Amino acid sequence: MTSFVVAQEHGETRYECVPNVGSERTATLKASVLSDDAILSIARRAGMLVMLDGRIGRETYQSVTGSLSSLHRFVADLHDLMCDGLAQ
Repeated sequence: MTSFVVAQEHGETRYECVPNVGSERTATLKASVLSDDAILSIARRAGMLVMLDGRIGRETYQSVTGSLSSLHRFVADLHDLMCDGLAQ
């Protein structure tokens, strides 16, 4: 079983697939980095509404909302993207 780690770095979100300690899989998995724009694009494709709430200085505040089914599509698309990146 693989778990996912999420970390925020300089405006980009890093997703890492980390093998479970009990797993027989020993290969090191490569992390994929997605920009904020890429994440928002995935949310829009999943049917979520992305709204610009405002800007203060360099910081942009956005809201993402949608149905539970659109959240499931977002998670599935993100999972597929991460797994495709790891297969390369």
